[in-house]
Amino acid sequence: MQKIFFLFVLFPLAGFTQDLSNWQHLDPETDSILGISTYKAYEYLNGRQTDTVVVAIIDNGAELTHEDLAGKFWENGNEIPDNQLDDDGNGYVDDINGWNFLGNPGGSNLKHETLELTRLYAQYHNMYNVDDSASFDTLQLAEYNKYLEIRKNYEDEVSQKKAEVALYRQILSGYHVSDSIIRKRLKKDVYTEADVGKIRSRKAEIAEAKKIILTFMALGIKQEVLESQIIRLTNDLNLKLNPDLKSREEIVKDNPDNLTDTIYGNNMLDVMGPDHGTGVTGALAALQNGTGIDGIARTVRIMILRVVPDGDERDKDVALAIRYAVRNGADIINCSFGKKYSAQPEFVRDAIAEAERKDVLIVHAAGNDSEDTDKTRYYPSGLLQDGRYARNWITVGASMPYDQEDLVAGFSNYGKTTVDVFAPGYGVTTCTLDGSYNKFSGTSISAPIVSGVAAVLKSCFPHLTAPQIKEIIIRSAYVPRTTLVQVPGKGNNTGVELSELCVSGGIVNLYRAVILAEQEYCDLQQGKSNSDPAIVNQ
Repeated sequence: MQKIFFLFVLFPLAGFTQDLSNWQHLDPETDSILGISTYKAYEYLNGRQTDTVVVAIIDNGAELTHEDLAGKFWENGNEIPDNQLDDDGNGYVDDINGWNFLGNPGGSNLKHETLELTRLYAQYHNMYNVDDSASFDTLQLAEYNKYLEIRKNYEDEVSQKKAEVALYRQILSGYHVSDSIIRKRLKKDVYTEADVGKIRSRKAEIAEAKKIILTFMALGIKQEVLESQIIRLTNDLNLKLNPDLKSREEIVKDNPDNLTDTIYGNNMLDVMGPDHGTGVTGALAALQNGTGIDGIARTVRIMILRVVPDGDERDKDVALAIRYAVRNGADIINCSFGKKYSAQPEFVRDAIAEAERKDVLIVHAAGNDSEDTDKTRYYPSGLLQDGRYARNWITVGASMPYDQEDLVAGFSNYGKTTVDVFAPGYGVTTCTLDGSYNKFSGTSISAPIVSGVAAVLKSCFPHLTAPQIKEIIIRSAYVPRTTLVQVPGKGNNTGVELSELCVSGGIVNLYRAVILAEQEYCDLQQGKSNSDPAIVNQ
């Protein structure tokens, strides 16, 4: 089943008795929480002189007016605001804080898009909906076989969604019938669990209604939640899985298959409810001012690039956003999105290669499908044309607060060679819309935590290169005391070493990274090279 990990997942912190409102900043040793030791790192740095670092967040936009992000956004000093001119000649008019690749110059903006699976299905279905495979040459036969695979996956996805809609409607119908019976029995429209529990009747329908309503109450299932699930799934069928949806053509009006068609979009970065991008930005850069929440990086400016709709992002938009970030001075790029299919992976691959040449680090969320990404590829990936992984690419999985068997979040993707490190990604409090805050979960929140660590390193040690920062993050990861951990999606009876689930075998740690970077930086200044991994365990 095609799954999207762009959206955060909201979970209660079940069973947690400690105050974990800022747990991602705590220290594994002194606090017994698998945070990244943010406060300990800043205590050690003790006001050290730092440079300002630019981090580009490629996402669905951000709330620029959130009070906990005041003064944190990058400003294009070569552009005069609101004069309707491209003053700096970079191809984007009035791009003061970044660019929105999901709009048009007239101010209309795209919210809904199809899945890449849907787009590929529509493309190949037009070509191969009639079985004429007997006359195909080798290339056509390969494409036809690919179409058959895509068609099966697409049809399975549609069937799954329809089955879920039918199930929820059945459950909701049962609730409505039972609720009506209980209200009639109690002779009131509002009742409590105690009221229902006191009902005694030999009538089968009343006994069954009582059982159903008590089950709903015990599980905390509400009518409005079921209704919202039906709406969400129906929207998925009508929008994300609709091969005839033309929202891109009607709103953006570019050719998404032509990378040279770049005259589209606008500078509207806070449109269409950018809750996801606001949360990502908050985790990385929220003001450390004693109110709201604390981000990771202090001397940082955030460049906002809007490319992710409610649906799958287009490869062209991602590629152009990466190039925009690289060519406009970003040091780090955060990518908290992904998908299982890619129509033009070469677009993004070439942009990543350009970022590597320009020494820009890219941090990518691993995904929330409990998948082994060594076996199942997600896009974008750091795999380049020559078959090697880009040295400036780091992939992040999600970890839990406690050093115990389930320290890897059960939803997180993993990979011994394709996921580099884990980072806090469960119940992390961050910024959301209308100046508010909420707890969110997902590798989408883990990635900006690592981007924040990278930003601190670059700020304190500006001569470190992107590959060096990646190496330091991996080598300085905190190795938990728990020997065997559960593999996401495999049940509670499986146990492997954490090094089987990621390259570093650990959780990102800012304090340890600063210590290692300081040693690495000093050695580099002296013309030495330190590659002794033992230093990370000091």
